[in-house]
Amino acid sequence: MSILSPVLELLYPSLCVVCHRGVDSYNTLCDDCLRKLPRTEHQLLRGNKVEQLFDDINRPRKNWREPRFVRGGAWLQYDDNVATVIHAGKFFERPELAQYLGSQAAQEWIDTGFFDDIDLLVPVPIHPHRLRDRGYNQSEYICRGIAAVTHLPVDTTTILRVKDTPKQSQLTDSERQKNVEHAFHIPEPVIWHKKHILLVDDVITTGATIRNCIKEITPIRSCRISVFSLSVAR
Repeated sequence: MSILSPVLELLYPSLCVVCHRGVDSYNTLCDDCLRKLPRTEHQLLRGNKVEQLFDDINRPRKNWREPRFVRGGAWLQYDDNVATVIHAGKFFERPELAQYLGSQAAQEWIDTGFFDDIDLLVPVPIHPHRLRDRGYNQSEYICRGIAAVTHLPVDTTTILRVKDTPKQSQLTDSERQKNVEHAFHIPEPVIWHKKHILLVDDVITTGATIRNCIKEITPIRSCRISVFSLSVAR
């Protein structure tokens, strides 16, 4: 592969996934397009939109010694360019792009304390049928990018997706919530006892998928949960 790569580079030059100008490495963005992606600054804003979506998680159990949900944030505001980038990584066999975005986000957030006290990076799982069809879980590659910067371990085996559901993008808000009910399962919850996990996904719209992951996690004794997404809907 290394012998052929210069030839392939001549035939298929690396292009920015947004503006299609030449870039130095495959599955990436040019510096200008990367800079123009709309940041949320959630790493600096407590009570941001992502945290508001899940701020009720702790309310029913005031006897908990510490909050189960700790914090959350998304790197980007979801717009047409962000959609182009995420869809390229998700649906066009370009998982390295998701890893690149994860590493870029982590580089920008690493010094803000957002990843402090995290024990495990946990990608939101996809069903085995979808994993077989697509070949990879985009959220896992986002985790790999974050891990390259933070050196945190990635756990892809503890929480499972046991319900094969239609795509959330095709559903109304109420249908999204019902669609992912009982979609996740943790066979050995003791693994996350006294752990602080960071759930990682690519896009948060209503938060239904993440919320149903959290429902499976919150009964685990002394397990704390934070949330990171590459993007959040406006």
